[in-house]
Amino acid sequence: MDSNASAPTFPLNAWYATYDVELRRELMLRTICNKKVVMYHRADGTPVVLEDACCHRLLPLSLGRLEGDDVVCGYHGLVFNPSGRCMSMPSQETLNPSACVRSYPVVERHRFIWIWPGDPALADQAKVPDIHWNDDPHWAGDGEVIHVKCDYRLVIDNLMDLTHETFVHGISLGNLEVAEAPFDVTHNDETFTVTHWMHGVPPPPFWAEQLGKPGEVDRWQIIRFEAPSTVVIDVGVAPAGTGAREGGRSQGVTGHALNTITPETGTSCHY
Repeated sequence: MDSNASAPTFPLNAWYATYDVELRRELMLRTICNKKVVMYHRADGTPVVLEDACCHRLLPLSLGRLEGDDVVCGYHGLVFNPSGRCMSMPSQETLNPSACVRSYPVVERHRFIWIWPGDPALADQAKVPDIHWNDDPHWAGDGEVIHVKCDYRLVIDNLMDLTHETFVHGISLGNLEVAEAPFDVTHNDETFTVTHWMHGVPPPPFWAEQLGKPGEVDRWQIIRFEAPSTVVIDVGVAPAGTGAREGGRSQGVTGHALNTITPETGTSCHY
């Protein structure tokens, strides 16, 4: 039997995220799609992502140190610049031009650092998922990073089917209408959207508190998946019959739940 037959595979030609609060002026090890990388900020705040293996003896560079904007290997002192090129070898005057480590395309946008683990020639910044609410001054909010011990697709499954709110989040977000109301599904080659409207329903405790008005509400959950692993959920409530479905949300409250999942291995991910 082929020992690699059950090895997990991931879409590599895609952008995967690290939350900006995770990255500092120090070396950080991260595994993305089974690839070990070392990440850090330059002095000017620019993110750097390199293969976590010195080209000499494959010692993880994350075990070395940051010297200025360069990484110094902790085994024999080879120095690599942010593009992965070896700039210094102790006791050697002539540098082999092939002495380098892989540098990954990286973009910092909307409080996320996006890494492209696939073919760098295909790294299109226009394909970075749009999560602009995360640093829009007209919106307030924050988030966290959760290390989840499961296949990243199970997190996507959880987010795309919110009927579980009725049973898992019954004291906050859930009520019977979430599980029973009909929904519409649309898709194209890269996105998949589930639109879920509940008209004239009692608000669950969380939304009743947010709205601060008595009576039934029109409630919506518009869940948009963008391949391979970003889910943005447009959610909210408005007093019943005030035109929220037609675009008039001014009498209600609305929010966006921003989710992006980075595969680590076949059984773990960063959510």
